[in-house]
Amino acid sequence: MSLKAGSINDFASSMASAMENAFTTEWGNAMTGDAPPANNQSRLLFVAIAQGIVNYLNANPDAFKVIVSDGINIFTGDVYSIDKQ
Repeated sequence: MSLKAGSINDFASSMASAMENAFTTEWGNAMTGDAPPANNQSRLLFVAIAQGIVNYLNANPDAFKVIVSDGINIFTGDVYSIDKQ
């Protein structure tokens, strides 16, 4: 599975979409009332952040370290190639 940052025109199933969902879900924990409806202005922020993260990881794959634990053992690894969509 590739990292999909997303764009205004290709937002579905993207990192930006996941950020928007998390924003809406967490809204009530920090703010009062309902979360504002999604719009291109807020989506632009999520798209820009997601594209920045994916572009950074693509340019610096050694910065993307993977650590997994099964509760007993710790496994580490590096990502050498990140496919962008």
